[in-house]
Amino acid sequence: MSNISDSIEKFILNVIGESREAIINRNDLANHFDCASSQINYVLSTRFTLDKGYSTESRRGGGGYIRLFRMSGGDSYFKNILDDIKQHPVSNNKCVDIIERLMLDGVISVKESAMLVSILSDRALKNAENKDEVRSGMLTEMLIDVWKNI
Repeated sequence: MSNISDSIEKFILNVIGESREAIINRNDLANHFDCASSQINYVLSTRFTLDKGYSTESRRGGGGYIRLFRMSGGDSYFKNILDDIKQHPVSNNKCVDIIERLMLDGVISVKESAMLVSILSDRALKNAENKDEVRSGMLTEMLIDVWKNI
């Protein structure tokens, strides 16, 4: 049996569907799952992140909503990821999420994805003094190259 976070994620993914965008009322969703709105926030902040190819916009208050947008491999996606990498070094997990999103969007192949995950893994970078910073630099160069060639 899956936990509530899995159920909420699955529900949101179904709402987004093929449209790539959804507007959801946080309170309605919390009522639907009989949970606190903080549980909805948790799912959004951990499973619908920029690394995973999602942009979220939230408006609080009585008429508040959550707007989710599944980004594709377009310019804004690359710009946002590159800006985020400049501000925060990339962990192994975050790197895998970014590469997986590029693969799912058809920007890179399954074979290229597997290769990149291996090359940028903690195991491959075991001798690097600061793995996350080295990974960030390598991923940045890869993203710029892929972006130029799509």
